[in-house]
Amino acid sequence: MLLVMLAVRAWAFTIYQVTTSDFQPQVRKGDRMIVNRLERTYDKGEHIVFGNQDAFIGKVLAVPGDTVNISGKDYLLPTRCPLCGSDFHRYYMVSLGKQETLIHQTDIIGTAYRLWPIR
Repeated sequence: MLLVMLAVRAWAFTIYQVTTSDFQPQVRKGDRMIVNRLERTYDKGEHIVFGNQDAFIGKVLAVPGDTVNISGKDYLLPTRCPLCGSDFHRYYMVSLGKQETLIHQTDIIGTAYRLWPIR
């Protein structure tokens, strides 16, 4: 039973600690976040963890189908991947605090929920 619990924790739910201090007012440096790695759809306002080598946390600002303004020009976030045409590969506009970036769905680790702050 212990092995099953450890496997589920490692594969489905992971705990991250916020290391940056310039994020959102709702999330502070030192906060612990539990990440649901099974979730594959994300809504505006949710916090997500993403990255390949390093894990970053950000807040979803725009989802596929939304229009975003970048440098004075409007762009539509595609609902289908422009490379392969799949419905499963989408782009999300994410806020990192002082900057915003587009994240491909395959780079997202999962949805983050705050556990408790470390003091």
